[in-house]
Amino acid sequence: MGYSLLALGVALFIGIPCGLISGYKRGIVDKIFMRIADGFLSFPDTIVAIVLSGLLGPGIGNLVLAIVFVKWVSYARLVRSTVLSESQKEYVLIAKINGLSSRKIMRKHLFPHIVGHVLVLASLDLGKIILLISAFSYIGLGVQPPTPEWGAMLNDSRSYFQSRPELMIYPGLAIVGVVLLTNMLGDYFSGYF
Repeated sequence: MGYSLLALGVALFIGIPCGLISGYKRGIVDKIFMRIADGFLSFPDTIVAIVLSGLLGPGIGNLVLAIVFVKWVSYARLVRSTVLSESQKEYVLIAKINGLSSRKIMRKHLFPHIVGHVLVLASLDLGKIILLISAFSYIGLGVQPPTPEWGAMLNDSRSYFQSRPELMIYPGLAIVGVVLLTNMLGDYFSGYF
């Protein structure tokens, strides 16, 4: 779960500022961002992560890098679309007239409006990232032994399934339980924000 939070945190750290700047500045900055984002979104996340992990080699660092590489775009696009709609409202225009810098407008006026949307997407994505890391560790491209990870535990205990099924059941239940909890958290946030 720690690696999932790390990958999610880095994706947020890259995606939120890119979306804020692109949505607020518009013009050539937004056009360049949109072409980059369209390029990233033209392929499914899992396929890009598999290709990158295969090219970079097995290991959790490379897997986290591959996940960040495919996930930051969705946050940047979400933030960009929210900023585009919010920046047309009167309070932003009044802030510009009062002489606030672009940086202060983005931080004080626009950022609070994106937090709820980002929390909902992040809580749902956390479950997806956990599943990605578990799946990649199961096939040997993620966490390498002896580091414990649920997908690697499932892979290691396959040969003992007939005699000791609990070796596969417990990690599988842990994955299902945590992913279910993150989805419930996303549902809660979507009703709250």
